[in-house]
Amino acid sequence: MRGKTIHIVGGGIVGLCTAWYLNKAGCKVIVVDEHSLTEGTSFGNAGMIVPSHFVPMATPGVIQKGLKWMFNSKSPFYIKPRLSMELVQWLWQFYRSANAGHVHKVMPILFELNERSKELYKTMAKEQDFDFGFEEKGLLMLYKTKKQAEEEQILAEKAYQLGVKAEVLDANGLKRFEPEMDLDVLGGVYFPGDAHLYPNHLMAQLVNRLKQSGVTFLSETSIVDFTIKSARIQSLLTDADKAIPVENVILSLGSWTGHLLRKAGIKIYLQDGKGYSVTLENPGLRPRIPTILSEAKVAVTPMGNDLRIGGTLELSGLSQKINQKRVEGIIESVPKYYKNIAVPFGTQTKIWKGYRPCTPDGMPYIGPSDTITNLFVGTGHGMMGLSLGAVTGKLLSQMIIREKPMLATEPFRLNRF
Repeated sequence: MRGKTIHIVGGGIVGLCTAWYLNKAGCKVIVVDEHSLTEGTSFGNAGMIVPSHFVPMATPGVIQKGLKWMFNSKSPFYIKPRLSMELVQWLWQFYRSANAGHVHKVMPILFELNERSKELYKTMAKEQDFDFGFEEKGLLMLYKTKKQAEEEQILAEKAYQLGVKAEVLDANGLKRFEPEMDLDVLGGVYFPGDAHLYPNHLMAQLVNRLKQSGVTFLSETSIVDFTIKSARIQSLLTDADKAIPVENVILSLGSWTGHLLRKAGIKIYLQDGKGYSVTLENPGLRPRIPTILSEAKVAVTPMGNDLRIGGTLELSGLSQKINQKRVEGIIESVPKYYKNIAVPFGTQTKIWKGYRPCTPDGMPYIGPSDTITNLFVGTGHGMMGLSLGAVTGKLLSQMIIREKPMLATEPFRLNRF
């Protein structure tokens, strides 16, 4: 399929990485996005590339924990009560996936996905005129309680079994990594194999490089439907009643992908997973190592000269509302771990929100439709969209040009439920 034309609907990290590899393979690529390609979920995330995150969200005990969090206005997880059959069906599939057998099966798959993606970003960072802050400084998981310490140490043991390096540290051991931080924790686990980057810089540079390489961008163009004939998409229909003829289509719309797929008669299980972040520009003091505050489920990432703090997972039906209480919960958690970091927060604080497409089993959708012959999908990465963006783009490009994929893709098929 080299030399063919591919329309990518969705200009987030998955769409842009797919365009990157297809363009390198000699395909004609058109990226269609309803925004101006200067905003979106891919811009405000924690910027972490995390081979250490090999455990899916659906694990034994997570439902009981989630029910407890439902009654805490500042908790890291929330499901907005609403009459929605989609949500009910998603929750049922999530319940079915939350077992030890599923976790054991997918852990090595998620690890390899993240590890391959890290290597692809590493290669991309070596490209001329690319400087998006890619650094392999690892990741710290900090914990304050004995219960959380036990959970993180069990995870470190599982990591060791997978071949993932992990170092369990007490409070004194952490000073080796963060000598300037006044930490109020029992200890932490250090994963040296993780990396991070500045997503805002990556996205802007990708767009510029793709334009220079001949990729066409149709920004501020919203796709609302398809013209389908003989099991092929003939054209994309915009909200301005315009038809865009197509040969091949990739949908990478994040949390909105499922809604558009229904227009093609395809059902996937997907929920939005809204999150928030705040970026401090040139703070006087900041950690050196990207960190997860374990109990709070808050990510703290140094990016260039800035510091990004983010967290929360809300299944809220793509609500545009910013939940101030949950943002306060994110901000308030930081000085509980870093006693010498104060995060200013008030009415003038710029709060970013984004929607992470979550599947019930914690595995992304990557691959072709089994009913529409010229349609491919890349979505469902949850909170690892940035981390898995490069490998998803590579896999989709390999499938489209009919090259052997670098990884087995059967676990990511659309019709697995």
